[in-house]
Amino acid sequence: MSLNEDALPDLCFATFNPTGKTSVVLVHGALVSGLYWDLVWPHLPSSYHLLVPDLPGHGQSRAITPFSVDSSARLIANLIRAHAVNGVAHIIGHSLGAQVAIRLAAKEPSLVSSVFISGFEVFPRTALTPYIPYAAWTMSRLENCLPRSWVRWAMDGAELPRIDTETCTLDLCRQIVSPESLTQWPAPWPARTLIVAAGKGGFIPTHDHPHDAVRLMQIGRELNPETIAYTHPQMRHPWNRQAPQFFAQTAEAWIEGWEMPEGFVKL
Repeated sequence: MSLNEDALPDLCFATFNPTGKTSVVLVHGALVSGLYWDLVWPHLPSSYHLLVPDLPGHGQSRAITPFSVDSSARLIANLIRAHAVNGVAHIIGHSLGAQVAIRLAAKEPSLVSSVFISGFEVFPRTALTPYIPYAAWTMSRLENCLPRSWVRWAMDGAELPRIDTETCTLDLCRQIVSPESLTQWPAPWPARTLIVAAGKGGFIPTHDHPHDAVRLMQIGRELNPETIAYTHPQMRHPWNRQAPQFFAQTAEAWIEGWEMPEGFVKL
């Protein structure tokens, strides 16, 4: 199913706590699906109406192609209009989902109450850029070959599911990271935003960059001085799988305007 500007398809999504008074959208990262949040959503308050989409090209939305950050933001905007309480939601995004969340907040500010993102990175163009999709495709398959107990040990207890190789195609890897569509810094957006750069990397070489978090914070503060960036020395890139209860506590604290949990360091 190819994307058409005149008739955008609907993303496949899961929903939890349908009677909740506040809608929260959870946006997953690259090469996984909304199921990547399955350890987090049980720890979020039952008063939160959760919308958990599969991005284009991923999970149950794999037939919606091609993937792009712009198209993903537009489709999540439609999801919020159709299903969120009062047509507005808090947005939580991880890794690639962080890019989608910020693009959504910049393009559709009236739909976004607040933003909590982790793992946002900008990938500058280098001589190696054309080879990144091949590396991602290869590394995902190599990781699948490892016993999960080894992965948990190497990743401080993170429960990383095996990558679905039917979803993780070379075409999708090219769409996510290609020389023609590299990450760009967003325009300023008005929603108050929490930006987290984990202190440790992921199993597939992925490292959050504090300088990217600081630069993003500077852009966000142009329209909302409450936007702030933190790091956490003990958390790894996929800390929603490493410490899901802590991730949920952080999300709730940000949404409710409470103090941050212990361990975070301001950038």
